[in-house]
Amino acid sequence: MNWTVPYVTSRSVAFQIIPSGKLVGTSSLSQPPQHIDIDVLPVLLSFASPRTSHDVLAAVRVDWEIETDEFEAMVDQLLALGFLVASGAASGAAAPDASLAVGGFASVLAHHQMLYDHLRVLSYKAAISRHANGKTVVEVGCGTGVLSLFAARYGAQHVTAIEESAIAGIAREMFRANGCADRIDLRLGHSRDIKLDAPADLIIHEIIGTDPFAENVLPIIADARERFMKKGGRLLPHRLEVFCLGFEVEDRPFRDRARHLAEIREFSGLYGLDFSPFARAIGALPNNSFRRPWDLGDAASFRPRILTDECRLVDIDLYRDFVDVPSRIKNVEMTISKAGVLGGVLLCFRAHLDDESHITNSPYVPLTSWGRDARPLSRLVPVAEGERIGLSVSLRTVLGIQRIEIGLQE
Repeated sequence: MNWTVPYVTSRSVAFQIIPSGKLVGTSSLSQPPQHIDIDVLPVLLSFASPRTSHDVLAAVRVDWEIETDEFEAMVDQLLALGFLVASGAASGAAAPDASLAVGGFASVLAHHQMLYDHLRVLSYKAAISRHANGKTVVEVGCGTGVLSLFAARYGAQHVTAIEESAIAGIAREMFRANGCADRIDLRLGHSRDIKLDAPADLIIHEIIGTDPFAENVLPIIADARERFMKKGGRLLPHRLEVFCLGFEVEDRPFRDRARHLAEIREFSGLYGLDFSPFARAIGALPNNSFRRPWDLGDAASFRPRILTDECRLVDIDLYRDFVDVPSRIKNVEMTISKAGVLGGVLLCFRAHLDDESHITNSPYVPLTSWGRDARPLSRLVPVAEGERIGLSVSLRTVLGIQRIEIGLQE
């Protein structure tokens, strides 16, 4: 902590009260939720606008007795968690006290998996080659910096690469090793806490999860579009289609709720104890806790039989759509194209890089680094060709992270 540096509450912070009654919070997809002592909240709230620690300590002491070393420890904790950021330096290349996440997307092995996805990387490379020349570019969530390097190599005037995790250290070395350090400005922190000197012509992003919303693409790109992009600028990707397909699941014995309860009945005789409380807890679990075993296939093909036509959930124009997206993700009907036993849905997306190309995790293309997001249904449903099956669909936010929920309409 620096007593003279103005700090401000990060715009990426999300809190939630968990069933135990404790408060947890996070500021990064790459950082697990942390238990938060409620005593630190008055300090965090006092940094709602940029202020020095000297000013905040004086303010909180008006209503609260706190020792200087106790206050300093709280601020250090908030900085370490990424809940506070240095506001004055947020427009600079490296903010003092910047806390970079060390889990999740900080992993070099996770980035190796993404770089090994040749289709993903080369699709971005081709699109960047068409749009970067002579442009100012921002990459949101640069990871190892490969896409920023492509932009520089294809003639970008200047590139700003933003990264919130410790993989930024590799990106910096990559820029230097490839002779582009003078044209790529690496900014450390969450994009919503970064300030630019001027807006850019082109914003590149790859913050799409296997569940396409799981990396918070909507709020992050909404903010980037508002603050980082010139009028008439380009987003890459600029459109996101989200759809699902129903697939067949074999009806074979598995450890379902009934099997678990039958096993629990045997516990009493084996151990000489009353297991009825445990049995009630198992009985109260939601249906999707008991998952049938299935074989989704290998890298070359999706093995289960697809029984439905493509069912579109939402088509998002990232240039203008955001606010109404949750209300547009609603109950839908899937049309059955083949008779069988419907048991799961596969959530998929197409991210349109430009008018010429898109990337997808559809089951009709080889497996990508996004993998496959297969969701079990609450029960097996025998279906006939032409039948329509209703799905309940919603966009849920937990600890600031969005996720699509899909189930049968009951």
